[in-house]
Amino acid sequence: MAVQSDGKSQLFVRQSTGLVREANALDATIFNAVFSAPVGATLAWGIFAALSMFPGADLVTATVIAGIINIPVLIMMALLASSMPRTGGDYVWVSRILSPPLALISNFAAALSATIGATYWARYFPVFALGPILVTLGITFDNQDLITWGTNFQTDSTWIFAGAMVMVILMGLILTAGLRMTFAWQNTFWIIASVGTFIAFAVLLIGTNADFVKNFGEMNAKFGGGTAQDVINAAGVAGVTPDPTKLDATLPTVFIVMTFMMWNWWSVYLSGELKTASNRRRQLSIMFGALAWDVIFIALGALLLFKVTGYDFMVAVNTAGNAAYALPTGPWYHFMASLVYAAPALTFIIVGSFLFWSLPAMVGNTFMPIRTMFAWSFDRLLPEKLSEVNERTHSPVWAIWAEMIIITAMLIWSIATTDFITWLTLGVLAGVVTVVIVAIAALVFPTRRPDLYQASPANVKFLGIPVLYIVAPLSILCMLFLVWCTVAYPALVMMGNPDNIWWIPAFIGMIIVIGLVVYFGAKFIRRSQGVDIDLVYKELPPE
Repeated sequence: MAVQSDGKSQLFVRQSTGLVREANALDATIFNAVFSAPVGATLAWGIFAALSMFPGADLVTATVIAGIINIPVLIMMALLASSMPRTGGDYVWVSRILSPPLALISNFAAALSATIGATYWARYFPVFALGPILVTLGITFDNQDLITWGTNFQTDSTWIFAGAMVMVILMGLILTAGLRMTFAWQNTFWIIASVGTFIAFAVLLIGTNADFVKNFGEMNAKFGGGTAQDVINAAGVAGVTPDPTKLDATLPTVFIVMTFMMWNWWSVYLSGELKTASNRRRQLSIMFGALAWDVIFIALGALLLFKVTGYDFMVAVNTAGNAAYALPTGPWYHFMASLVYAAPALTFIIVGSFLFWSLPAMVGNTFMPIRTMFAWSFDRLLPEKLSEVNERTHSPVWAIWAEMIIITAMLIWSIATTDFITWLTLGVLAGVVTVVIVAIAALVFPTRRPDLYQASPANVKFLGIPVLYIVAPLSILCMLFLVWCTVAYPALVMMGNPDNIWWIPAFIGMIIVIGLVVYFGAKFIRRSQGVDIDLVYKELPPE
């Protein structure tokens, strides 16, 4: 056991984390919403992929279903987060209720999913934001240089890496500046991006299909393409409509929506730095506020787009290899909205604002793995350097830049391989591992740790039954549904090949193995140093 200078034993690295509760409820709500499903970015590239994979998919119904099945998960997470509001989230709960090895597996799964997400949003900036925006502006203002640059940011590996690294370095500098500065950047960018998205909504609400068809046809013809109807005919989807009763299309679409929208509980990793984090109502309002925001505006955004473009056109334009679509950029949401009136100033505002979605989305994806490294280091599982905190900014600088290095390595790999999108969807299964383990901990919390449960905000009943006994099993059922989707619909994570089903247990097995190796490896090393790390799990870590 480590010994302080006064001769007393010290379970943790120090008696205070050094982190400060500077985040408020609005910060945390935005943090959840932009981590889980940043509305504009999710609409720009994400859920519309379902239209080409599963024609007839009803995106609105799928989004509502995704919102409903998230409810028990959010209640469970809110109860646990308010009961043990510490940095590390599920790592603290599971290690104190179940066992440290399971906590490592659960927390590593979430950290892996977040790091994959951070890499995705770094790539999103050049490929799905900056590149398409430059092309759109080049088309609008008849500037070939902008078109060339925009195309390079979408297709050239060097340009993609350079654009993505801008986001990685900027994110590292912002996080290093401290939590208050991080949320100032997050909230400012979110406001700008949201304003642009709502302007796009207004344009789609007022605009007509006739306006869109006319402007699209004229612009597409400049590059040798056809009319909107030509695009529909080329894909052979004329007259296709959304059908919520077509379960083979709607159910896998729920999974696609959940890829982005299953994370509105992510503020649990902010609990150690959130004001009044032990307030159950505050935790619930943060999570459900973010969920409502995502469900309402993703569904509304899809409905408004279909109103102007037509559902069958969006299916056709998202179908790969459509020769009638010749525009040198993808059919992104903001680009489609800008074609309703084809007014240069309006196009600049709508398209330009979508640049601002990447950074807010990256905040949660980088924040969580950094706090994971911090929490593990604080409990002596990782080198103590990773839990050092800058006295002025209260930020764990070493952990921040360690995560930026990991993201950079994953970015290089993702650009060099064609399998990154598969990893993005597999990231959902990493979330499944986390939620299932947390649900098991929630189920046994009242009986296994009555000393913590009885006086905690989690001690609440519905019709005489502990709420955890209701929401935990429902959360597990929700996660089993997502796993079933990956098996039943190979297009989701197995590249359409059922023979690749072994990827699913292999991926989950990898998470389990790495979590166990980290724990038992650290335990062995610390034991050789005369430190019993199991003792830290007998009590909650200090604030």
